[in-house]
Amino acid sequence: MGFIIIGLVLIGIGVYLAWFQRRKTGDALLDIQATQTSTIADVKEAMADMASISDSYREYCELKGTVKAKNPQKAPFSQKEAAFYRATTYRVYEEQEQYTDSEGNRKTKLVKKEEKISDEESGEELVLTDANGDTIDIETVGVSSAFDLPKTVDRFEPANVYNGMQFHQNPRRRFQSFEGSFMAGNGARMLGYRMVEYAFLSGQKLYLLGDAYMNAGTLTFGKPTEKGKQFIVTAKSEEELVSTKQSSQKMSLIGGIACAVIGLIIMISGFTKL
Repeated sequence: MGFIIIGLVLIGIGVYLAWFQRRKTGDALLDIQATQTSTIADVKEAMADMASISDSYREYCELKGTVKAKNPQKAPFSQKEAAFYRATTYRVYEEQEQYTDSEGNRKTKLVKKEEKISDEESGEELVLTDANGDTIDIETVGVSSAFDLPKTVDRFEPANVYNGMQFHQNPRRRFQSFEGSFMAGNGARMLGYRMVEYAFLSGQKLYLLGDAYMNAGTLTFGKPTEKGKQFIVTAKSEEELVSTKQSSQKMSLIGGIACAVIGLIIMISGFTKL
Protein backbone atom coordinates (compact mmCIF):
# COMPACT_ATOMS: atom_id res chain seq x y z
CA MET A 1 0.00 0.00 0.00
CA GLY A 2 3.02 2.24 -0.36
CA PHE A 3 1.49 3.79 -3.49
CA ILE A 4 -1.32 5.24 -1.34
CA ILE A 5 1.18 7.01 0.92
CA ILE A 6 3.19 8.32 -2.04
CA GLY A 7 0.02 9.48 -3.80
CA LEU A 8 -1.33 11.24 -0.70
CA VAL A 9 2.02 12.93 -0.05
CA LEU A 10 2.13 14.26 -3.62
CA ILE A 11 -1.46 15.47 -3.42
CA GLY A 12 -0.65 17.18 -0.11
CA ILE A 13 2.36 18.92 -1.66
CA GLY A 14 0.18 19.93 -4.58
CA VAL A 15 -2.44 21.50 -2.32
CA TYR A 16 0.25 23.35 -0.35
CA LEU A 17 1.86 24.77 -3.49
CA ALA A 18 -1.32 25.63 -5.38
CA TRP A 19 -3.17 27.11 -2.41
CA PHE A 20 -1.05 28.05 0.62
CA GLN A 21 2.25 28.96 -1.08
CA ARG A 22 0.49 30.75 -3.94
CA ARG A 23 -1.65 32.67 -1.48
CA LYS A 24 1.41 33.64 0.61
CA THR A 25 3.16 34.95 -2.50
CA GLY A 26 -0.05 36.76 -3.50
CA ASP A 27 -0.20 38.51 -0.10
CA ALA A 28 3.39 39.71 -0.57
CA LEU A 29 2.61 40.90 -4.09
CA LEU A 30 -0.47 42.78 -2.84
CA ASP A 31 1.59 44.57 -0.18
CA ILE A 32 4.13 45.69 -2.77
CA GLN A 33 1.55 46.87 -5.29
CA ALA A 34 -0.84 48.46 -2.79
CA THR A 35 1.76 50.45 -0.85
CA GLN A 36 2.59 53.73 -2.53
CA THR A 37 6.18 54.94 -2.52
CA SER A 38 6.73 57.60 0.14
CA THR A 39 9.47 60.17 0.46
CA ILE A 40 11.30 60.26 3.77
CA ALA A 41 9.82 63.74 4.26
CA ASP A 42 6.32 62.20 3.96
CA VAL A 43 7.20 59.68 6.65
CA LYS A 44 8.65 62.36 8.94
CA GLU A 45 5.45 64.39 8.57
CA ALA A 46 3.28 61.36 9.41
CA MET A 47 5.41 60.59 12.47
CA ALA A 48 5.16 64.21 13.65
CA ASP A 49 1.36 64.22 13.21
CA MET A 50 1.05 61.07 15.33
CA ALA A 51 3.59 62.05 18.00
CA SER A 52 0.97 63.65 20.25
CA ILE A 53 -1.24 60.56 20.03
CA SER A 54 1.31 57.77 20.41
CA ASP A 55 5.08 57.83 20.99
CA SER A 56 5.29 54.25 19.70
CA TYR A 57 3.55 54.87 16.37
CA ARG A 58 4.96 52.96 13.38
CA GLU A 59 4.29 53.90 9.75
CA TYR A 60 4.17 51.02 7.25
CA CYS A 61 5.83 52.43 4.16
CA GLU A 62 7.65 51.86 0.90
CA LEU A 63 10.91 53.77 0.44
CA LYS A 64 13.49 54.01 -2.32
CA GLY A 65 16.98 55.51 -2.27
CA THR A 66 20.69 54.82 -2.01
CA VAL A 67 22.41 53.15 0.93
CA LYS A 68 25.67 53.74 2.74
CA ALA A 69 27.24 52.84 6.07
CA LYS A 70 27.79 55.52 8.69
CA ASN A 71 31.42 54.38 8.82
CA PRO A 72 32.94 53.38 5.45
CA GLN A 73 34.16 49.78 5.23
CA LYS A 74 35.44 47.32 2.68
CA ALA A 75 33.87 43.91 2.15
CA PRO A 76 36.46 41.27 3.14
CA PHE A 77 36.70 39.23 -0.06
CA SER A 78 35.89 41.68 -2.87
CA GLN A 79 37.60 44.61 -1.09
CA LYS A 80 34.84 46.85 -2.50
CA GLU A 81 33.40 49.63 -0.36
CA ALA A 82 30.22 48.17 1.07
CA ALA A 83 27.33 49.48 3.10
CA PHE A 84 26.57 46.00 4.39
CA TYR A 85 28.00 42.55 3.67
CA ARG A 86 27.78 38.92 4.70
CA ALA A 87 30.83 36.70 4.14
CA THR A 88 31.15 32.95 4.62
CA THR A 89 34.25 30.76 4.37
CA TYR A 90 34.12 27.03 3.62
CA ARG A 91 36.92 24.52 4.01
CA VAL A 92 37.13 22.43 0.81
CA TYR A 93 38.61 18.95 0.97
CA GLU A 94 38.31 15.53 -0.56
CA GLU A 95 38.28 12.17 1.14
CA GLN A 96 37.98 8.53 0.23
CA GLU A 97 34.61 6.81 0.53
CA GLN A 98 33.80 3.14 0.16
CA TYR A 99 30.88 2.06 -2.02
CA THR A 100 29.48 -1.07 -3.63
CA ASP A 101 29.08 -1.12 -7.41
CA SER A 102 26.28 -2.78 -9.37
CA GLU A 103 28.19 -6.11 -9.37
CA GLY A 104 28.65 -6.18 -5.61
CA ASN A 105 32.31 -5.17 -5.63
CA ARG A 106 33.64 -2.86 -2.92
CA LYS A 107 35.40 0.16 -4.39
CA THR A 108 36.87 3.46 -3.27
CA LYS A 109 36.19 6.88 -4.71
CA LEU A 110 37.30 10.42 -3.91
CA VAL A 111 34.47 12.72 -2.84
CA LYS A 112 34.82 16.50 -2.72
CA LYS A 113 33.24 18.10 0.35
CA GLU A 114 32.73 21.54 1.91
CA GLU A 115 32.48 22.52 5.56
CA LYS A 116 31.58 25.97 6.85
CA ILE A 117 34.29 27.35 9.12
CA SER A 118 33.33 31.01 9.50
CA ASP A 119 30.40 33.34 8.99
CA GLU A 120 30.54 37.09 9.43
CA GLU A 121 28.63 40.23 8.63
CA SER A 122 29.31 43.93 8.97
CA GLY A 123 28.14 45.64 12.10
CA GLU A 124 27.92 49.20 10.80
CA GLU A 125 24.73 51.26 11.00
CA LEU A 126 23.07 51.88 7.62
CA VAL A 127 21.52 55.04 6.21
CA LEU A 128 19.13 55.35 3.24
CA THR A 129 19.11 58.64 1.35
CA ASP A 130 16.16 59.34 -0.95
CA ALA A 131 16.02 61.46 -4.11
CA ASN A 132 15.36 64.60 -2.05
CA GLY A 133 18.45 64.11 0.09
CA ASP A 134 16.52 63.14 3.26
CA THR A 135 17.81 60.21 5.33
CA ILE A 136 16.54 57.38 7.50
CA ASP A 137 18.52 54.81 9.51
CA ILE A 138 18.07 51.13 8.62
CA GLU A 139 17.83 48.61 11.43
CA THR A 140 20.24 45.64 11.03
CA VAL A 141 20.58 43.84 14.37
CA GLY A 142 18.37 40.77 14.46
CA VAL A 143 16.83 41.36 11.03
CA SER A 144 19.77 41.34 8.60
CA SER A 145 19.17 37.69 7.69
CA ALA A 146 16.13 38.91 5.73
CA PHE A 147 18.21 41.29 3.58
CA ASP A 148 18.22 40.30 -0.09
CA LEU A 149 21.93 40.84 -0.73
CA PRO A 150 23.41 40.46 -4.24
CA LYS A 151 26.33 38.02 -4.49
CA THR A 152 29.63 39.85 -4.97
CA VAL A 153 32.18 37.02 -4.63
CA ASP A 154 32.23 33.24 -4.97
CA ARG A 155 35.77 32.02 -5.43
CA PHE A 156 38.16 29.24 -4.43
CA GLU A 157 41.63 29.78 -2.98
CA PRO A 158 44.19 26.96 -2.72
CA ALA A 159 45.20 26.07 0.83
CA ASN A 160 48.75 27.40 0.42
CA VAL A 161 47.49 30.84 -0.77
CA TYR A 162 44.55 31.56 1.53
CA ASN A 163 45.19 33.76 4.58
CA GLY A 164 42.04 33.80 6.66
CA MET A 165 43.37 36.09 9.39
CA GLN A 166 43.46 39.15 7.14
CA PHE A 167 39.67 39.01 6.88
CA HIS A 168 38.88 38.86 10.60
CA GLN A 169 40.77 41.77 12.17
CA ASN A 170 38.05 44.45 12.06
CA PRO A 171 36.51 44.59 15.59
CA ARG A 172 33.28 46.11 14.24
CA ARG A 173 32.37 42.92 12.38
CA ARG A 174 29.83 40.48 13.75
CA PHE A 175 31.90 37.32 13.37
CA GLN A 176 31.05 33.70 14.16
CA SER A 177 33.43 30.78 13.79
CA PHE A 178 32.55 27.09 13.60
CA GLU A 179 34.47 24.26 15.21
CA GLY A 180 34.36 22.06 12.13
CA SER A 181 35.03 18.34 11.95
CA PHE A 182 37.79 18.06 9.33
CA MET A 183 40.22 15.26 10.10
CA ALA A 184 43.13 13.97 8.07
CA GLY A 185 41.87 10.38 8.14
CA ASN A 186 40.14 8.32 5.44
CA GLY A 187 42.61 9.53 2.85
CA ALA A 188 41.40 13.12 3.33
CA ARG A 189 43.29 15.83 1.48
CA MET A 190 42.94 19.55 2.07
CA LEU A 191 42.25 21.44 -1.17
CA GLY A 192 41.66 25.00 -0.06
CA TYR A 193 38.92 27.43 0.85
CA ARG A 194 35.78 28.71 -0.85
CA MET A 195 34.87 32.30 -0.06
CA VAL A 196 31.33 33.57 -0.65
CA GLU A 197 30.30 37.18 -0.15
CA TYR A 198 27.00 39.03 -0.48
CA ALA A 199 26.81 42.81 -0.17
CA PHE A 200 25.00 46.08 -0.63
CA LEU A 201 27.72 48.27 -2.09
CA SER A 202 28.01 51.90 -1.00
CA GLY A 203 25.67 54.06 -3.07
CA GLN A 204 23.62 51.09 -4.28
CA LYS A 205 19.92 51.70 -4.93
CA LEU A 206 17.59 49.90 -2.50
CA TYR A 207 13.88 49.18 -2.27
CA LEU A 208 12.47 49.05 1.28
CA LEU A 209 9.09 47.87 2.55
CA GLY A 210 8.48 47.83 6.29
CA ASP A 211 7.96 50.04 9.34
CA ALA A 212 9.34 53.52 10.01
CA TYR A 213 9.52 54.42 13.69
CA MET A 214 11.34 56.70 16.10
CA ASN A 215 14.30 55.15 17.91
CA ALA A 216 15.77 57.43 20.59
CA GLY A 217 14.74 60.45 18.52
CA THR A 218 16.12 59.07 15.25
CA LEU A 219 13.88 58.10 12.33
CA THR A 220 14.53 54.41 11.71
CA PHE A 221 13.33 51.75 9.27
CA GLY A 222 12.85 48.18 10.45
CA LYS A 223 10.80 45.00 10.52
CA PRO A 224 7.00 45.42 10.85
CA THR A 225 5.45 44.44 14.16
CA GLU A 226 2.08 43.66 12.56
CA LYS A 227 1.80 39.97 11.72
CA GLY A 228 1.71 39.17 8.01
CA LYS A 229 3.21 42.46 6.86
CA GLN A 230 6.14 42.19 4.45
CA PHE A 231 9.69 43.17 5.36
CA ILE A 232 11.81 43.75 2.26
CA VAL A 233 15.29 45.22 1.96
CA THR A 234 16.60 44.52 -1.52
CA ALA A 235 18.69 45.89 -4.39
CA LYS A 236 15.98 44.75 -6.83
CA SER A 237 13.66 47.37 -8.30
CA GLU A 238 9.94 47.34 -7.54
CA GLU A 239 9.28 46.17 -11.10
CA GLU A 240 11.70 43.25 -10.68
CA LEU A 241 10.06 42.27 -7.38
CA VAL A 242 6.57 42.31 -8.90
CA SER A 243 7.74 40.22 -11.88
CA THR A 244 9.45 37.70 -9.59
CA LYS A 245 6.38 37.34 -7.34
CA GLN A 246 4.06 36.92 -10.33
CA SER A 247 6.31 34.21 -11.80
CA SER A 248 6.48 32.48 -8.40
CA GLN A 249 2.68 32.50 -8.18
CA LYS A 250 2.41 30.94 -11.62
CA MET A 251 5.02 28.27 -10.88
CA SER A 252 3.34 27.40 -7.56
CA LEU A 253 0.03 26.85 -9.36
CA ILE A 254 1.59 24.76 -12.14
CA GLY A 255 3.74 22.77 -9.72
CA GLY A 256 0.82 22.18 -7.36
CA ILE A 257 -1.47 20.92 -10.11
CA ALA A 258 1.29 18.68 -11.48
CA CYS A 259 2.00 17.12 -8.06
CA ALA A 260 -1.70 16.50 -7.40
CA VAL A 261 -2.25 14.93 -10.83
CA ILE A 262 0.81 12.67 -10.48
CA GLY A 263 -0.35 11.66 -7.01
CA LEU A 264 -3.80 10.73 -8.33
CA ILE A 265 -2.29 8.77 -11.24
CA ILE A 266 -0.05 6.79 -8.85
CA MET A 267 -3.01 5.95 -6.60
CA ILE A 268 -5.32 4.97 -9.48
CA SER A 269 -2.56 2.89 -11.10
CA GLY A 270 -1.86 1.15 -7.78
CA PHE A 271 -5.50 0.27 -7.15
CA THR A 272 -5.97 -1.12 -10.68
CA LYS A 273 -3.09 -3.54 -10.10
CA LEU A 274 -4.57 -4.98 -6.89
